[in-house]
Amino acid sequence: MAIRARCLPDGWYPLSGAEAGAKLDAWARLDEQTRIGGAVAAIAPHAGWYYSGRIAWSAWMSAGEADVVVIIGGHLPAGADFRMYREDGFDTPFGAAPADAELREVLARAVQVQGERGTDNTVEVHLPMAAHRFPGTPLVCLRAPNDERAARLGSELADYQVSSGRRLFVLGSTDLTHYGKAYGFEPGGPAPGGFAWAGRANKDITDAFLAMDEAEAIRQAELCGSACSVGAAVAAMSFARRLGASVSRLVMRGSSDELAPGSDSSVGYCAVTYSR
Repeated sequence: MAIRARCLPDGWYPLSGAEAGAKLDAWARLDEQTRIGGAVAAIAPHAGWYYSGRIAWSAWMSAGEADVVVIIGGHLPAGADFRMYREDGFDTPFGAAPADAELREVLARAVQVQGERGTDNTVEVHLPMAAHRFPGTPLVCLRAPNDERAARLGSELADYQVSSGRRLFVLGSTDLTHYGKAYGFEPGGPAPGGFAWAGRANKDITDAFLAMDEAEAIRQAELCGSACSVGAAVAAMSFARRLGASVSRLVMRGSSDELAPGSDSSVGYCAVTYSR
């Protein structure tokens, strides 16, 4: 059995099960009063846990029951092939999480995919959360390009749920605007004043997520650079919409500069959920 090893270094997320579990449980207690479950899909960030872990975990804690969990990452330009994780399981701080070979092969026949061999945080930072929220539940992990083909992936996932009778929870992984000197992107001027421009860009694309407007989300990402992995978000929205989800909710939002006062750069984050 091939198990995909953890690739990200210590600091992205805790490497021990005890430390990771304690962190997730602490966040769950902090946000217990605002939690609403039953989501069929969500959008969540993928920075290291220090910066966006609590926001990401709020999306996972909003999930409904699932027989299969699908994590869709990004960092792929428009026109690229999808990247599929083909291992039999994934190493996490909570032990090996199994992969779902059936759904993986269905998707490999439906969209143009390459095998995933590289290291990418857009999926890996979510694996411990998936393993803790859905222990023993099989996973499918892939990355989607930043174009309209991601919507087809969401539709294929919805069709599979309907035909198979298996319940899916689909998470699309994206951060928002990367603004400031560290990213060479300051259309609204340098920090801290320029962060207001980033805040507006983050709001505009979050509004598109809430409206489940896939075309507008792609347009905003291209126009303002307001999502690094908008294809992942589009796939989650498409899945939810195809299943008849009618309730979208902004669970939590934030930005890295809020945790690092005086920083000359900022990355935005949001957790959005979709329910029927």
